[in-house]
Amino acid sequence: MDDVVWVIEARAFRVRFTPFTHNFWVLTADGAVADQLHGLAVDPRTGRTKAVGCSRHVLQAVRGADITWALQSGQPRAVCASGREGEVAPRWRAAVAAMPAINALGLRYPDLWQHAYRPNCNAVFNTLGQIMGFAAPQGLLPTLAPGIGLVVSQAVIERYGYRPSPAG
Repeated sequence: MDDVVWVIEARAFRVRFTPFTHNFWVLTADGAVADQLHGLAVDPRTGRTKAVGCSRHVLQAVRGADITWALQSGQPRAVCASGREGEVAPRWRAAVAAMPAINALGLRYPDLWQHAYRPNCNAVFNTLGQIMGFAAPQGLLPTLAPGIGLVVSQAVIERYGYRPSPAG
């Protein structure tokens, strides 16, 4: 199991009939999807995620290897970290640990015309990327992702941010 290559990738789901993308994170082990991290609209009454949200929904960080609708053939992707599990997993764990704090913010999902200036799914992508220690997640993919320059909480980034262990 020591020779398994773990990879954290930034990926973009192309939103049908638009020039826009929903950016998210994927963890792979030897090329197989092991986990995913998304910012999604969630219906507060049912708990169900929505592909397209509005202000009736809450913005939540969601995790799961089974979010298959987001995995498109030929989608934009960028490798952000790779190596053995012990080298890659601490970054991923930092993001996962921050998810309850992001969700506890209780942010409303923006209506479509608000995506440029209110946190949305792409702001969650940026926030989780910074938590994993990637300096400029908003510039990783050549996509048009409204909200990508926003963060959901600088305090959450500072509290949960990945800090590499000293070499020794």
